[in-house]
Formats: sequence, structure tokens, C-alpha cells
Amino acid sequence: MAVTVDSLTPRDTGPVLSLWQRVLPLDAITHDTLESRVLLDENFDENTFLVARDDNAVVGFALGMHARRVPLGDHDPRGTRAWITAFGVAPEHQRHGVGTALFEVLFEKFRKLGKEECYVSTYAPGYFTPGIDVKEYPGGMGFLEHHGFEEVYRPLSMDASIILFKVPARLAEKEAGLRVEGVEIRPYRREDLLAYLEFMEAEMPADWQRIARSNLRDLTRGLFHPDQILVAVKADEIVGYCQHEGAHFGPFGVSSKYQGKGIGTILLGRTLELMRAKGHHDAWVMWTDDQAAKVYSKFGFKETRRFAVMKKAL
Repeated sequence: MAVTVDSLTPRDTGPVLSLWQRVLPLDAITHDTLESRVLLDENFDENTFLVARDDNAVVGFALGMHARRVPLGDHDPRGTRAWITAFGVAPEHQRHGVGTALFEVLFEKFRKLGKEECYVSTYAPGYFTPGIDVKEYPGGMGFLEHHGFEEVYRPLSMDASIILFKVPARLAEKEAGLRVEGVEIRPYRREDLLAYLEFMEAEMPADWQRIARSNLRDLTRGLFHPDQILVAVKADEIVGYCQHEGAHFGPFGVSSKYQGKGIGTILLGRTLELMRAKGHHDAWVMWTDDQAAKVYSKFGFKETRRFAVMKKAL
């Protein structure tokens, strides 16, 4: 079998999407998603989106990302990290060295770019899941371990039915108590922009800041609405926020000096209430940890997937 490894070309997108659906059925994407989440990402590099071919047939792919144009702040402080956000090999070509060939070429490209470590996948540009689904893709786990990747931690995704959701009385009472202390939970207003960005830059991870700025740009074009963000405000200072996009809940967070007052829990409850009022029957969270999962579980969220974040020194 004469398999070759090359960079993605325009004619490869259809075959890659078909193969993606075969080997990653829970994470299949459309052409629109490929363009919006990958090809149009500021940091996309066609030289690190690799395709394996057997003659003219696409039999494998590996999507590598790095901070090509836009720095990633605290997620890549020295500019030495790289990511693999999706990869797969056609079942009939597995265990024939195709995946190994893809990874060896990709690792060498990363090294030439000065990268020192590779993740699957954490907050990478254009990522789809936090890592490998340990239940659905056990073969992927074994493949990564065979190639020197080690598990860093296991985040989870959660889902909840919210069709009957009501804000608990105890939460409303706590919100009333916070109001007496000068903390108000309310929808984002356009005049909040500078205070909101100041809060995000001071308190939230760089990737969340990127999402916030993208959503606010969409707001100016009518593609995002102010009530998709709830904020906690004390005087003129924003001390917490929570957002949703359709049925996707989050991210949300609270200023470190205001944690422990129940602000995050109220933001969570009020956001779910708003989502239900908009007609959503369900809410889902792609990525959280076991500590935060305890809070989510109080609102009916249950674990639906478990991922392994993997890391390898290059």
C-alpha cells in the first residue's frame, strides 16, 4: 500500500468530511462548520491540516493547529504549543501505519515551527471537543498513548432537560439578598461594553475573551442579542457573567473577589430560565470539570460524555 501524506487541498474537503463522519460519528461536521470553525480561523494553517491518500482516495486526516497569526495569551504564553483537534483513519486502512505517517509528518512540521508540546486538544483554535471521548473512541486513546501522549485530565460534557425548569425559591431569595448588597443580575447592555471587556481581560481565560469579542462583534451586526449575556453588576463594575447560544449554555464566571456569594449559581439559574422562555427544551455544556459538575447537577444536568485531554512533548 503506497500511502502518501500531503497538506489539504481544495478538492480534499468533500472526501475529508465523508471520512470524518465515518470515523468520528458523534462529532461529524458540515462544510459550513469546516469553513467557519477551521478554514476561516485566523490561525488556520493549511500546511498542518494533513491528508493521507492511497492513490487518489483520502484514507486519513489530521488537523493540526497553532498560533500562526494571532497570539493565544495565557493558553500559549510562550508560543510553543500546538494542537491536534481532529484525526482519523478509514477503518479498512487502520493498523497499516497510516495514522503513524500522518502524525510523524505533523510532529516534524510543528518542530520546525518551534513548537515544544502538542495537545489533544484543550482550548485550541477551532477545536471541536476537549479531547478524546474515552468511551466512544477507545482506539484513539490507545493510538495516542502508543505515540507518547499522556493524559492530563478528564473534562466532561453535560446535558439537562429544562422544559419544566423554574428558578428555586431559595435562589430567588439569595438574589434578593445580593441586591440589598448592591449586586444586580441583569441582561447585558450596550453601555456595558468597556466594563465587560475589562472584566473579561482581568478574570477570564484568553479563549473566553476571544469568544466574548466575537459575540459582541456579531451583536453589532444583529447576529447576537444582548439578552444572550447576563451580567452581575456592582456599582459600575461587572463582577460576573453568563452567556448562552441557542441551547449551548456557557461559559460563565465570577470575579475572584466575589466568589462564594452564590453569584455564579444565580447566573446559572437565571440563564436556564431565560433559555426555557425562548423555547429551548434542553441545555448542554460541552466542557466542565468534576467540581463545577456538582453545581450543574443541582440544576438537573447529567454527564453525557467524558473526554481525555492528552499531551506530548515534541
